[in-house]
Amino acid sequence: MSVAAAPLRGVDDMSRWASALLVISLVAVFSVSPMALGAMGVNYDSVGGAMWQKLHPATYTAALALAVHISGQRRPLAYIRALPARFPGATFFFVIWILLIAYAVLVQHLPITALIETYLIAVVALIMHDDLTTGSRAFIRVFLHVILFVNSTIGVFEFVTHLRLFPYVLSGEEVTGDYRSTALLGHPLLNAATTGAYVLCLFFGADAALAPLARVLLIGVQILGLAAFGGRTAIMMCTLIISGGLLKDFGLLLMGRRFDLRRLLLFIFITPVVLGAIGYAVSAGVFDDLIGRFVDDNGSAEARVIMVKMFDAFDVADLMLGPNPDLVSSTQRSLGIAVGIENTWVALMFQYGALMTAFFICGLLALFWEFWRQARRGAIFLFLYFFVIISSAIGLAAKTTMFIEFAILLLFMFNDESKDSGDA
Repeated sequence: MSVAAAPLRGVDDMSRWASALLVISLVAVFSVSPMALGAMGVNYDSVGGAMWQKLHPATYTAALALAVHISGQRRPLAYIRALPARFPGATFFFVIWILLIAYAVLVQHLPITALIETYLIAVVALIMHDDLTTGSRAFIRVFLHVILFVNSTIGVFEFVTHLRLFPYVLSGEEVTGDYRSTALLGHPLLNAATTGAYVLCLFFGADAALAPLARVLLIGVQILGLAAFGGRTAIMMCTLIISGGLLKDFGLLLMGRRFDLRRLLLFIFITPVVLGAIGYAVSAGVFDDLIGRFVDDNGSAEARVIMVKMFDAFDVADLMLGPNPDLVSSTQRSLGIAVGIENTWVALMFQYGALMTAFFICGLLALFWEFWRQARRGAIFLFLYFFVIISSAIGLAAKTTMFIEFAILLLFMFNDESKDSGDA
């Protein structure tokens, strides 16, 4: 081996380590929920405990992956200087993100774990995605299929048997009397949001290597999972978007567009089976709890109406610059808003004020654009779905992996295949 070859081997070794660390991080995101961490004695989502416990192990692993990835470049500083040109939207988001973190600490005196946890892994995956080998990207894609299939299967089992893989715990308190499944991903709404995004990925043609029958079966299992997780907004948005897509395809078919006869025969075969299974489930009472939640939402819609009354408790200066966090909490309790403000944008405004929230939304849109330009045709419907989901829940204003899981699906399941054709 020549002397000149030694540094190259070192660079290649660092690249492999960085890729392995990122893969481990992404696997952990979809496999180890906050409720699983709680069951293992980690105070991730409850009061008390060491500060280091407030971040998911996947976050630490992703940060280490990026550090190894950058240090393993032949010219690390040149690589860093090139990042803004490669990812202008992510760079703009990063600047706003750091400013918001500083504002949260210095002005609002709020914890910053939610800001770090909600976005860091997605940004790291975006930066490192193109440098991964085709084999690594394929492994993650297959893993996503497997883990989301297993997640929905566990969800249906939990829904039918009322047994849970992990206790349903929120803020350190076990939730009883809630039929919704938690499975591997944790909170039912997080499960529903990610499952719905995966259904839309499959419907719009993600992973061309999937056989038509496998695609239909995966969609069927995920739809059952959606019912088990009880996400009404996710169910309604998936129904509307898929129905619109089917109507469009049917219209184009009537206008003479060519089609694959095998897909038509599969559709003719599978439709009666799916409808029959749904009909049997309805008659057996499997969906009674879900239907009941549409009729009685336990005050969820009322909480969104009450949320508007919070504006009366603060003057214009507070709303613009950010009200006192203790006053916000006491106002929520007095109005009966127990869990949180069920709208990402309003919740962000009450945390950081309208001015900082407006800047942050601009940065967030720039980051969304960064993922959108890497995605294949049809991504606009996934972003519409995600925007509605986060607008109907506290979503990105709390510590969550919702955006991370959505971003990973876009990068590895719904990417533009023309950009994913060669090894890094």
